[in-house]
Amino acid sequence: MRKVLPILLLVFLPSIVLGQGTLMVSSMLGPVEWRSASSRSFVPLSATIPAVQLGDQVRTGPGGTLILEVPDGSYMVVSENTTLTIEDSWSGNFKNLVNLMMGKVRFYIQRLGGRPNPYRVMTPTALIAVRGTTFEVTMDDAQTAEIRCLDGRVAVESVGLSDREVILEPGRKTLVRPGEYPLPPVGNDEALARNRVIRVLKKNVPDANGNAVPTAEILARDNDRRNRASDPLQSPGSRTSDNAERAKPTLNFPK
Repeated sequence: MRKVLPILLLVFLPSIVLGQGTLMVSSMLGPVEWRSASSRSFVPLSATIPAVQLGDQVRTGPGGTLILEVPDGSYMVVSENTTLTIEDSWSGNFKNLVNLMMGKVRFYIQRLGGRPNPYRVMTPTALIAVRGTTFEVTMDDAQTAEIRCLDGRVAVESVGLSDREVILEPGRKTLVRPGEYPLPPVGNDEALARNRVIRVLKKNVPDANGNAVPTAEILARDNDRRNRASDPLQSPGSRTSDNAERAKPTLNFPK
C-alpha cells in the first residue's frame, strides 16, 4: 500500500495542484492572444500567463502556434489562425476538453493504465470522442469540421444528431457539415466531398399516347396535381382542377 500511494500521487497531483479546467502553456511562437472568461477583450499571451483556465479563449494569428498541456501529460498543438475555448465538463463517460471554433488543432492524448483518457473535443458541428491517442481537427469558416485519426481510434458524431457515429481507424478521416451526419470515412490522402449534396427529385410528366403526344384526357387526368401536393385555391380556377377546359385560352373583347 505504501508503494502504491506515491504512484497515485504522481498521477493525480497535477490535477490537484492546477485545478480543474486548467491547461499549461508549454510553448508559444508568433502572435497568440488570450481572453479570460471574465474579460471582453483579447490581450497578447505572454510568459507571465503560464496557464489558461476554464472558460478562457485563445486565438493564434498568422504564423502563430501554441502548445497547451493537460495535467495528465496529454497536450495539443494549436496551429495558426485558430480560435478555441477551454472546456471542463463531463458528458456521459467523456470529459469535454476544448471547443474548437475555428482553425486546426492536433491532439496527443496520454494513456494511463493502457487506455487513453476519456476526453472529448467539441466544435459547433461535431463531437469527437477520444478512443485513440493522436488525432487532428480542422474547422473552417463554413463550420465544416474535418477529423483525421493518426493513431488509435476516434468516434465522431454530429451535434444534435447523436443517433449515429463514425469510428475512425488510423489513417482515416471524415467530414461533418452543419446539420448532417458525418461522411463515410476515407483515407487521409483521399479527397472528401466538401460541397453540399442536393437531392434532385425527378419531376412527373404526363403520360403519352401511342404517338408520344399527350392527349387531352391524359393532361386532364395528370394535370399538375402530382407536382403540387396542396393548392390553396379550391375552385374551378384552381391549378389542381380536373376541368380540362381550363387549359383553353379565352378571349373577351369589349362590346
